[in-house]
Amino acid sequence: MRVFVSSVMRGQEEWRDGVRSAIETLGLQAVMAEDFGASPSAPRTECLAAVRDADVMILILGSEYGQPMESGLSPTHEEYREALESTPVLAFVHDGSARSDDQARFVNEVRAWESGHYTGSFSDAAQLRDNVLRALFEFQRGVEAMPLDAAALNERAGELLPQRGFGGSAELVVAVAVGPARAVLRASQLDDAELHRYLLREALTGASAVLSTTAGTQQRLTPESIVLDQRDERCQVELHTDGSTMVSQPAMRTGSPMRALPAIIEEDISDRVTRVLEFAGSVLDQIDSANRTSHFAVRVLLSGAGHLPWRTRDEQTRSPHSAEMRIQPHDRLEVHLTPPVRRRPALRQQSRELAADLTASLKLAMRSDPWNH
Repeated sequence: MRVFVSSVMRGQEEWRDGVRSAIETLGLQAVMAEDFGASPSAPRTECLAAVRDADVMILILGSEYGQPMESGLSPTHEEYREALESTPVLAFVHDGSARSDDQARFVNEVRAWESGHYTGSFSDAAQLRDNVLRALFEFQRGVEAMPLDAAALNERAGELLPQRGFGGSAELVVAVAVGPARAVLRASQLDDAELHRYLLREALTGASAVLSTTAGTQQRLTPESIVLDQRDERCQVELHTDGSTMVSQPAMRTGSPMRALPAIIEEDISDRVTRVLEFAGSVLDQIDSANRTSHFAVRVLLSGAGHLPWRTRDEQTRSPHSAEMRIQPHDRLEVHLTPPVRRRPALRQQSRELAADLTASLKLAMRSDPWNH
C-alpha cells in the first residue's frame, strides 16, 4: 500500500519523520516529496501524480499554509484537492498551532469534508506517530475486509433508474449508489417513524430539498426502500437499505412565461442534479455516520424530452418563442461520470462540479444523432 504524506515541509521535519516511521512500521510504502529524485516533470506535476497513484493520503496541518501557487492554493492544499476524487485522506491537525487565516480556512474545509471521519489531532511528533499508526491500521483492515467493486457499483446506479416514469412530460432522474455493498439500514429500520420524519423533513425543507412544500406527499415501504411520492408534482424519492438514493423530478420548471416554447434549460438541469447530490450526501451522513460506505456512483436519466430544444437561460430569455426542434427525438438519455466511481465526500464537497460534468454529458447526448446514440 502506497501512503502519500502531504504537509508544509519547512518546520515540520520531526512530524514527517514520525509519520514515515508509522507507515514503515506497518510494512507500507511512504511516498514523500523529499524522496523524489531528479525528474523531467515539474515538482508540482510529480507530486500531484503521486497523489493519484497513492492508496491513501496522510495530511498534516499545522500553523503555516504555505506559499500559494498559480492556482491560488498552497502545494498542500492542491494535493488535498487532487485527492478528493480518488484518494482517501487521513487528516491530522496540530492542537497547539496559531493558524494563519488561509490555514484556518483550509483546516475548516478538511474537517467539513471528512465530517469527523479519519480526522484527528495531535500535540507532538510522538502522538502524531501513534495516531497515524492506529488510523492506518484501521484503514487497512477496513479495505481488506470490504473491497470495492467499482464496476458493480456503477451497474447498481443504473439499476436504480426506473424503466418507466410518471409519464406526461420530460423527467430528470438522478440515482446515487454507494459502496462497498453492505446493508446500511436493517430491514426493521425502514419502518422507524423517526427515520421517516427525518427523510421527509430533509426532502421538503432541508438545505438541499428535492420535493415541493406545496404538494401532498405519500410515504410507502417496499422490502428494500422508503419511498416518498408526490404524484401531482411528478416527484419521487427512494432511500434504499444499502444507503443508495434515487430522486425523480420534472425536467422543466413550472411557471414559464406564457406562450414561451417549452425547453430543457441547461442551468435548471445542473441546479437540480446538484441538489440531489447534496441531498444524497446529507442523508448518507445521517444514516451512515460511521462511514461504512466510502464511494459512490451516479447515473442521470433524462426521459420524455422528445423533440424539446436544449437551451441556456439566456437563450430562452432572448428568444422565448422560437427554437430549433428535433425531427428524430431522443426518448431516453442516460449518462454517468468519467471515471464513474468517486470518493463519498465529493457528494457534498464537489456537487456543483460533478453536476456540471453530468449536465455537459446530457447536453452532448441530447444534441447527438439519435440513430447513432
